[in-house]
Amino acid sequence: MTGFRYSRRSGAAAAGAVLAAGVAFGALQPALAQDVTEITVWFGRENFIPADAFETFHAENPDIRVTTDVIPLEQSVADTLRAARAGRAPDIVQTPADGLAPLVAQGAVRDIGPLLEKWQEEDPDSYNDLSQTAWDMASLDGTTYGVTLFAGPFWYTYRADWLEEAGLDVPETWDDVLDFARAVKDEGRVGFAVVGSRAHDPVWFLSIFMAMGGQFENGVPQLDSEAGHYLLSFYQTLVREELTSQDVLAWDSGAMRASFINGDAAQAMIGDNIYPTIQETLTWGEEWNGSAPPVRPGGEDEGRTMTLGWPFLVTENGENDEAVLKVLRYLADADNVAEVSMRYQPGTVLSVFESEEYNAAKPWASQFAPAFAELAPLPTHPRQSQIYQILLDAMQEALQNPDRDAAELAVEQQARIDELVNG
Repeated sequence: MTGFRYSRRSGAAAAGAVLAAGVAFGALQPALAQDVTEITVWFGRENFIPADAFETFHAENPDIRVTTDVIPLEQSVADTLRAARAGRAPDIVQTPADGLAPLVAQGAVRDIGPLLEKWQEEDPDSYNDLSQTAWDMASLDGTTYGVTLFAGPFWYTYRADWLEEAGLDVPETWDDVLDFARAVKDEGRVGFAVVGSRAHDPVWFLSIFMAMGGQFENGVPQLDSEAGHYLLSFYQTLVREELTSQDVLAWDSGAMRASFINGDAAQAMIGDNIYPTIQETLTWGEEWNGSAPPVRPGGEDEGRTMTLGWPFLVTENGENDEAVLKVLRYLADADNVAEVSMRYQPGTVLSVFESEEYNAAKPWASQFAPAFAELAPLPTHPRQSQIYQILLDAMQEALQNPDRDAAELAVEQQARIDELVNG
């Protein structure tokens, strides 16, 4: 008996799940006559749902019935805000971590400090098995609104065999990245692949910005800075010297990744979740490799490895503390996190990341362990979506006008951002 269902949004699994849900509902009929607490969870991707699909949870907690839906991450914040205004918000929702500020500003999520105190008291081993990132990416201004069980950094990813052919060392700075790109250009290869289209939030752009030492003030990126000037100049150099694709303005994340996987590009910033796909085509440690991102010359102490995260946040609708806490602890169970982590995004449960089984499935995991322990969450701001549009404008302006003064461009776009947040 599972009580579990996929929504229509979750694709082909829906038909079978609906049938299963019908059977489960029939089995639940006697129980529903008693006191049964219903908890609704919105997942941001079907891949984040544990394979167990709450079966064990329902067996152990017959007085709680969990219903799930898949609301794409890209629309989860907006959908949650609309649902909250209509009084139909889920109890728990999974969103991008950088969407937390808008939800807090609108009062859609709640402080779960008391729940965490109870978790730590009742099950300290499970609680302490979560890395600090798990809490940092679900917190704002000292208040914790949920738990982040999966975090996805972008690693600097490169063709190790081509680097060896060029007689170069692994790049440590972004100047070294450009040198490697120049070396492979003569072979007709894409030196460095980037996402240049407006089809995505500028998270790849920001991952490079933070690696270059880019800073934020109260969640606002400071593009008019040494790091910002260097970032825009870096993008301009890629175009001016033909070190990236001629179609870069149309390249989304799929095109960028495919260029590396298909053997066209020498370097790219690629998410950990894509590494298993690369491994199907190229051999780790021989043909390809990865590392924490390079740093900006002169800004070596300022660079950070940015990570995305997808916290499970408790909404104002999630008022049943006992049931909500049991669901959070089920999702954070090491076996469930391990199952999702090995086929999808890395987990923040330390015992999983350090396990022999996980490292066998992802042979690069141990190499990234030091960097993973120091990941920097992408900051959040209530006007995030509008800020992102300005950053996309800045990125595309740099790609379309490689000879324009980068500092002048940074000043112009920073003024737009500042007017937005302060006006």
